[in-house]
Amino acid sequence: MKRWLTVGVAGAVATALATACTGCGGPLDPGTDDPHTLVVHSRFAPGTYGADTYASVVAQFERENPDVHIKNLYNGDDIFNSFETARLADKEADVLLINLYDKAYSWTELGATPPVNRYLKEWGLKDRVESRALKAWTDDKGRVRAFPWTGFTWPVLVNSKLLHRAGVEKPPRTMPELRAALKALRAANIPAMTIGGNDWSGQKFLMQVAQGYMEPAVAKRVFSEGGYCAEPQARKGLRLFAQLRDAGLFVKGAQGLNADQMNADYLEERAAMMPAISSTIAAVPAPLARHTEIAGFPVPSDGTYDKPTVYNGATSTGIWLTPNGTEKPDLTEKFVKFLYRKDVVQKFIDKSGYVMTMRGQRPSKGRPLVSESSRVTHGDTVSEAVMPDDYVPPAVSTPLNRATSLAYTRGTDVQAMCKALDTAYRS
Repeated sequence: MKRWLTVGVAGAVATALATACTGCGGPLDPGTDDPHTLVVHSRFAPGTYGADTYASVVAQFERENPDVHIKNLYNGDDIFNSFETARLADKEADVLLINLYDKAYSWTELGATPPVNRYLKEWGLKDRVESRALKAWTDDKGRVRAFPWTGFTWPVLVNSKLLHRAGVEKPPRTMPELRAALKALRAANIPAMTIGGNDWSGQKFLMQVAQGYMEPAVAKRVFSEGGYCAEPQARKGLRLFAQLRDAGLFVKGAQGLNADQMNADYLEERAAMMPAISSTIAAVPAPLARHTEIAGFPVPSDGTYDKPTVYNGATSTGIWLTPNGTEKPDLTEKFVKFLYRKDVVQKFIDKSGYVMTMRGQRPSKGRPLVSESSRVTHGDTVSEAVMPDDYVPPAVSTPLNRATSLAYTRGTDVQAMCKALDTAYRS
């Protein structure tokens, strides 16, 4: 067995990740010794976002390659732990379809997954990838962690019908316009913005607002190391967040909501605005999409950015090879090339509203709101904020979510907010 962790670290990980692969489409031991079977571990379980499209392209791949069988293993958020548990036993899948997040940032450094630089070149795929995506998947030693595949947009959705009902003509682009809109919405008894203040969705938005006064270099350092209380720009950004919160930006009880509840609020038109990642935008029904506008979040005139901010990224899903997968080079090459093929990529764009990181693809005609989010996000009317996930240490993510809930509680002052955030890093 090839050791990819030191004995001490391996023991700690094995203890922490001793649970089995819950929710899988197969046993924890995927049977990777079958030379005609490629085992793929993903989140595309039936009923999940993009699962139908994934199932159809896998069926197409098997029709085109009748000598190859794809065995699918499924996981939700536990996929990171399940992969590590299986890898420690040399029983991991051959290919992973997963985002670059949390502990996955360390896999290539630790030897759990091989870099794909040589395969991108040898398989003739490097020119298919957008340069921003290649950069996002490359670590500080020049190793490309996985084949870039899907990205995301993360703007603000604005229900123009609800705004108009409150007498607001257009999405606010400046801080004075936002404050005026909040006042008008309160007067019309319309909740302004829904948010998952108790999970990752609220954490990302808190960090986005805080960046109103944080220069990118400062944001990267603070996200990496903590020190919110000691950094004047971070404190100023958190003060802006507290002011907007107490002025009524968020729905009542936002500190206890999660992303699913946030989505339900917007989709059922109980709130006028919502920060939304592209997978959620793809789920907006056509009647609501017709009066939904895409916008950035307003920034202060004396702040860091001169245009409303959005998040934008290229690390939503990558195609990761594993040590087991490198022992089936012919099968993995066929499958990766297939997933990179223009007609296959277009299916994910058209049928599921995916934001793909491949060159030369056309926008989705059937999901115009996703296409509009890509146009706005990559246009010159918004600024791109620093994505916290690229810098927050994996062990800090969950504690940071708990600290976020406190920030969404009305009346919490800046000192309490930054202290809770700093505590998350120490924990």
